[in-house]
Amino acid sequence: MGLFDWLKRRAKAPVPAPAPAEAPATAPAMPEPEGRWRTGVEADELWAVDPEGNRRAAAVEELGAIAIETSDTGPDGRSAWWLFYGPDEDIAFTLPLGARGEGAMVERVAALPGFRHDIYAAAVRSTDIDTYVIWQRPFD
Repeated sequence: MGLFDWLKRRAKAPVPAPAPAEAPATAPAMPEPEGRWRTGVEADELWAVDPEGNRRAAAVEELGAIAIETSDTGPDGRSAWWLFYGPDEDIAFTLPLGARGEGAMVERVAALPGFRHDIYAAAVRSTDIDTYVIWQRPFD
């Protein structure tokens, strides 16, 4: 008989750990703010719908220029905006980079004659506050 045998006898049998509780159902993930915007192309019209459901559109033949405005939060800062200018150099509509449907819109504007792919690449990688004109209608 050992010195601590009496203590071993008094100790209760180990209690099994309770089963882990089921994880609570998580709420559906909220889309990033720019994901609540939608954009696309119909025939030769570019359009955007903001989170409130307001639709803005411009015919490609009426566009005067397309630019991307960036911030200093960098490419992951999600604060870069497309700027679509009408024929009078007024902004026809804007939308954030990363809007749903952006791929089809980018394909259409990238096909415009004189589209600056190098400037577009610089804009989407930018970490500076700047405005990059990626396409401009030629002067008559």
